[in-house]
Amino acid sequence: MCKSKSYVGCNVRLSKQAFQQIMRRENRREEPRENCFLVTATSRNMRTLICYGADQRITVALSDVVLI
Repeated sequence: MCKSKSYVGCNVRLSKQAFQQIMRRENRREEPRENCFLVTATSRNMRTLICYGADQRITVALSDVVLI
């Protein structure tokens, strides 16, 4: 089984650098965001995880997440 598939259904946090980059890209400085996401799917070809937060969907590299 691919390592990334073992993350599906798990809660993860992004690395500090990855989280700040996403917040900058979305221009969400006015309100604090929680760094907690649920992994819902994987993309084997690109080795990325598709994650959902409270009100956002993100795609991140496997190396940018930490299991919690």
